[in-house]
Amino acid sequence: MSYQPYRPARKDMSDCTAEKHCFVKQEYVKSAGSIVKVLGTDTEDEEACVVNNGSSFNLKKDTDAEVFLLGAASDTQLKQAMLSIPKDKQRRWQEGDGGVQHPTDPEFALDFSDHIAHVTQNKFGVGKDGEFEVKGKEGYFRVTKLIVDGELIVNKRIKTPQVVVGSEPPPGFKGNTQMAESGSGGGGTPTMAAVQLDLFSAQLEMAL
Repeated sequence: MSYQPYRPARKDMSDCTAEKHCFVKQEYVKSAGSIVKVLGTDTEDEEACVVNNGSSFNLKKDTDAEVFLLGAASDTQLKQAMLSIPKDKQRRWQEGDGGVQHPTDPEFALDFSDHIAHVTQNKFGVGKDGEFEVKGKEGYFRVTKLIVDGELIVNKRIKTPQVVVGSEPPPGFKGNTQMAESGSGGGGTPTMAAVQLDLFSAQLEMAL
């Protein structure tokens, strides 16, 4: 039987839960996804795949940010990395609010509250060609047709080469909705907690 020295043995023990490292850089590898390099234990650098649930970011090289490596051993092939926004750049969300922020600018965010979904900066666009864009105090529609279903109020002047009389209603709109709730939570199969509660109740009745 062979034994590992204290340092690598201790490292494997810590690797079984989570490690906190410093961000070095992130790159995207074909067929491998996002790979992050971190300052590892002691002086050893490590690389691991980044957990991506559809919301992510790419920091500048050597940004002072934390990376948590999750895995079952010191083999980096078994690890997944979770990136953290630098602590001094994290948005201070109001109680009950949430959303998505710029990774290094806490003032730039999509902030959801009970009364509004707010893009906090006046610089955003929609579409590959900027079909709708807001830049400062100006807005642009780069579309072939804009239909307004209702009144159009212009408080200053209108500049146009042509005016045509007529009407055209917009098509219907189908937004996203929540998924329907399932029935009894697990298809009727009792959970372990429910089974234990039933056993405790039976024992309590026998004792009484």
